[in-house]
Amino acid sequence: MKYKGYKIRVRCIDWEQEQFIGAFWDYISPYTSKENIIGLGMNWTDDYLYFDYALGVIDDENTLQKLNSINFTNSGFSVEYIEIELPSLEEWTSFKGKTANLKEIYDVDIDCYNKKYDYELEYIDGNGNLEIKIHFIDN
Repeated sequence: MKYKGYKIRVRCIDWEQEQFIGAFWDYISPYTSKENIIGLGMNWTDDYLYFDYALGVIDDENTLQKLNSINFTNSGFSVEYIEIELPSLEEWTSFKGKTANLKEIYDVDIDCYNKKYDYELEYIDGNGNLEIKIHFIDN
């Protein structure tokens, strides 16, 4: 499955990434509804201080056209367009909750500090609901 979208580099110290990624979502959401956008986390550094986070689509050319129309020049974000082949969704584990509980979902349910994974997909709706799909690395 091919993911297409725009990525930014994010620093993750004391959960500051949550505010930065939220601002990225807020910048893009006037162009299309949040329900049509998929967040993708990937490319963690060896020390887990930085990673890439993208907003984009899978098999949704209409929404991709809307994303492609965004002018990021004065956005404050350094973005790069990406197309990446992801593992089949059958290989992912799903976690559901509320955006207000994002940190708890990652810390407790996903156990992000003890279980290694290479990709995360985030689906958010306009009502504060969240689904996170994690592609864990087999040890």
